[in-house]
Amino acid sequence: MACGTTTRAAEILRVSQPAISRLLGDLERATRLKLFDRSKGRIRPTAEGHAFYHEVRRAFIGLEQLHFAAENIRSFSAGTVRVASLPVLGHAFLPRIIGAFCKDYPGLSVLLHIRSSEAVKDLVASGQFDLGFAADEIDRAGVQARIFSAPDAVGILPAGHALEDKAVLTPDDLADQRFVSLASEDAARARIDRVFEAANIRRRIVVETQYSVTICNLVRNGVGVALINPLALDGLDRTGLTIRPFRPPVQFRTLLITPPNDLLSQASRSFIEMAERELEDR
Repeated sequence: MACGTTTRAAEILRVSQPAISRLLGDLERATRLKLFDRSKGRIRPTAEGHAFYHEVRRAFIGLEQLHFAAENIRSFSAGTVRVASLPVLGHAFLPRIIGAFCKDYPGLSVLLHIRSSEAVKDLVASGQFDLGFAADEIDRAGVQARIFSAPDAVGILPAGHALEDKAVLTPDDLADQRFVSLASEDAARARIDRVFEAANIRRRIVVETQYSVTICNLVRNGVGVALINPLALDGLDRTGLTIRPFRPPVQFRTLLITPPNDLLSQASRSFIEMAERELEDR
C-alpha cells in the first residue's frame, strides 16, 4: 500500500516479488477479505483493502506509542510520583527534595498531600499514593514500613528566656516550667513523658497540640518551652526562638511507608534515595 507495487515492496523488504504476492494471498485467506483487485499483472487495493490498511496503520501507531511510553518510563520523562506525608516533613523537608527531584527529572510531576499519619498510611495501603512518611504510632497492617528518620529532640525557648545561657537542656532545667506539649496520642509525646517521669520532674503543661510548627509559634509568642523534632525547624523563621540540644536523648521516629507488595516505580525509588541522601547530609 505504501509502495504502490509488489515489486517495490519486495525491494524494500529485500525479498522476492513472488514472496510478496504469496504473503498477500496468505493475508487475504486469513482475513477472509479481498484486499486487492488483480488485473494484467497489476494490483489495486479494494475498499476493504483501504479499510484494513487504515486499521493496520492505527495498530502500528499504537505499538510505536507503547515504545515511546516504555522509553519515557525508563528515562523518567513522564509520569507522576504520589507522596503523602505528615506535616513535620511536608512543610519544608519534602519541598526541598521535590525541588531537586523536579530539576533532575523535569518530565515527571509530583503530587504531595499533607495529612495525618493514619491518613498517610491509608492512602498508601489503598494504592492511591506511591509512598508516604508517617509517625511511628500508626498501625502498620497492610503496608511495609521502616524507620526513615529518628533525630533527637531539641529544646526550644522564647528569646531572652532564663535558660538561654544553658548549652544543653535537661529535665531538671525544665522543672515547673510552662511547657507546650505534643498531643497525647503522639508516640514521641509518650517517650518525652517517660524521660520526665524517670527523672521525677514535673512540668506545667499549658498547651497541647499535634503540630510542631504550631508549637514553635506558641513558644515564639512566650507561651512556654518545648521539645520538638528538629526537622520541624526546616524552612522556619527562627526569629524569637532559642534552640538547644536536650539530654537524655528522645527520638522522633518517622516511618517510610510503601505498598505491601513493595511495587515501586523506578521514579519512586529515586525519590526515596534522594530523600535519604538529603537526610544523611544534614
